[in-house]
Amino acid sequence: MKGRTIHVPDVMADPEFTWFEAQKRGRFRTGLGVPLMREGTPIGVFFLAREKVESFTQPEIDLVTTFADQAVIAIENTRLFEAEQASKRQLQESLEYQTAISDVLGVISRSPTELQPVLDVIVRTATTLCLAYDGVIFLKDGDYLRVRAHHGPMAIDLKGAELLIGRDWVAGRTVLDKLPIHVHDLPREREEFPRGSQMALRLNQRTSLGIPLLRDEQAIGCLFLRRTEFKPFTDEQIAVLQTFADQAIIAIENTRLFEQVQERTRELARSVEELESLGTVSQAVNSSLELDKVLPTILEHACAMSYAGGGTIYVFEKTSGEFRLAAAHNMSDEHIAMVRAQPMRVSSVVVGECAARREAVQIGDLTTAAPQPLLDILLRTGVRAVLAVPLLHQEEVLGVLVVRRNQPGTFSPEIIRLVEAFAAQSAIAVENARLFGEVAQKSRELEIASQHKSQFVANMSHELRTPLAAILGYAELMQEGFYEPLGQKSLDALTRIRSNGKHLLGLINTVLDIAKIESGQFTLNMAEYALESVLETVRSATESLAQNKKLALKTEVAKSLPIGLGDEQRLTQVLLNLVGNAIKFTDSGEVRVTAKAVNGHFNLSVTDTGPGIPVEHQTRIFDQFHQVDSSNTKARGGTGLGLAIAKQIVEMHGGRIWVESILGKGSTFQMELPTRAEFRNMA
Repeated sequence: MKGRTIHVPDVMADPEFTWFEAQKRGRFRTGLGVPLMREGTPIGVFFLAREKVESFTQPEIDLVTTFADQAVIAIENTRLFEAEQASKRQLQESLEYQTAISDVLGVISRSPTELQPVLDVIVRTATTLCLAYDGVIFLKDGDYLRVRAHHGPMAIDLKGAELLIGRDWVAGRTVLDKLPIHVHDLPREREEFPRGSQMALRLNQRTSLGIPLLRDEQAIGCLFLRRTEFKPFTDEQIAVLQTFADQAIIAIENTRLFEQVQERTRELARSVEELESLGTVSQAVNSSLELDKVLPTILEHACAMSYAGGGTIYVFEKTSGEFRLAAAHNMSDEHIAMVRAQPMRVSSVVVGECAARREAVQIGDLTTAAPQPLLDILLRTGVRAVLAVPLLHQEEVLGVLVVRRNQPGTFSPEIIRLVEAFAAQSAIAVENARLFGEVAQKSRELEIASQHKSQFVANMSHELRTPLAAILGYAELMQEGFYEPLGQKSLDALTRIRSNGKHLLGLINTVLDIAKIESGQFTLNMAEYALESVLETVRSATESLAQNKKLALKTEVAKSLPIGLGDEQRLTQVLLNLVGNAIKFTDSGEVRVTAKAVNGHFNLSVTDTGPGIPVEHQTRIFDQFHQVDSSNTKARGGTGLGLAIAKQIVEMHGGRIWVESILGKGSTFQMELPTRAEFRNMA
């Protein structure tokens, strides 16, 4: 088109004009063409023709030109209107799409933990919005696709193999290829989709569209839409369906994550509950040795944590070779009596089998087990499943813990491990009780033996003192010439006899004191005393010993000491022992005794310049028979009983005694005594 008016007075006479068949049929001779111009561009032509040769006049041409301009205006108006309508439709569709997507997101936000409501609204909205006859959401389940949501009147064919994933039907290929599959006319695609086309013919289905549900680049299902007429889906509709598929994935993932969190939360709660239960049981085991209190507590927690209706704990008696029922939970007296009437041995069912194998034994359904008296009793009381776990201590079977349920079914490995933990606590309780019983028995035996020993020592001490006193008396009379004058050698021998006899008498008195202490017969003779007198007696008795070793014996006594109340003889015995030891173990230097009164107490100390006492011995030196250096003690003499008796006497006065020493620099024994003591029986 040239974009200008063409006027041909006679088409037959115009050499530029080609004779067309349409013109021949129309038999026109004169023609007029006026272009329809829009913005300088021809968009059509206004054509008039006459059958005879008759030229159009200029006014006629002008009129036709006006009509052409009017036609262009009309065409433009129509085009603009249709464009506006199309834009409105597009906006309306976009609004509908956005509204639908918003509705789905709203459902997702309102049901973050529930998948089904979300899938239902997605399939309903997608079907309605995309003008489909019906829609389905399939989710993958192994090698099959399962219907999870459906909207529309078309029937869902759920028969067996038709839902097996395969390339021979649209939804199956969508999942396998992980791509949208759009089939315009499914019944005609028999070679491509043999199973799908058969289904389409059966259900009057034509156009089909599958959109994969992709998670981590793996198809977990598909959104599947169908139409009963031949009407392919538009690109816009496919894009919207992709959005719906993404939202379905979000909902599925949210639900999966929520379920994982819930499961983890349940597991943690269960773990906390198990730890608390085991902690309670452990506390019970550690706080009591009474099995009739501890075992029921263990059994109650074991039944609760294993979801068991009741249970028992049997303890193995070695003497009889039988298992004794030691604890029962949720059992009637009649039931307990029936169980106790059945002897439990290593050969018995369940309990004996568990002990013999040293591992857990369970019966998931008692009705399927071989008849046994015990199992018959359990069945009569409604029990259907039992689990027995051995109580093991160093591979030794101490008993069996049994839990039972009134429903058939095996116990899970987790439950078995938990019950084994309770069985281990039970074994500890049984072993603790056994050891305590043995210790208590040994203690009773030792106590009796100690009493016999103390009585024997006391008796022997008295028996020894009588002849020894006679020996010393006769030796003294002989030495004084009561019988006849003796020579110097005989007198010297008698002197040694008397000296060793006195030493032996001292040892006997010491042993007698220990015997009295152990038997609870050691007492104090309470009376008033002057501490200065006690110290003077000690100084007079030990001064010659110090002079023989060329040691200085010094006493420092504060003035105006109060009158004391106590056993003067025993306190003198304590100081004599401390000063005598100081002189005995000091080879050079001095021994110093000090005394003063502070805050109602006498503070006394005995300090020497001897070898000192190692730190590890300073707290044990007051134990019976403990000696710092046995070789040194043998050389210097001693039994290791003096300080133990001294400590007993001081503590019976309500005081205390201790030592401070540095090796190579000597030792200081200190005492703190109440000035007015009250007798304390230390038995």
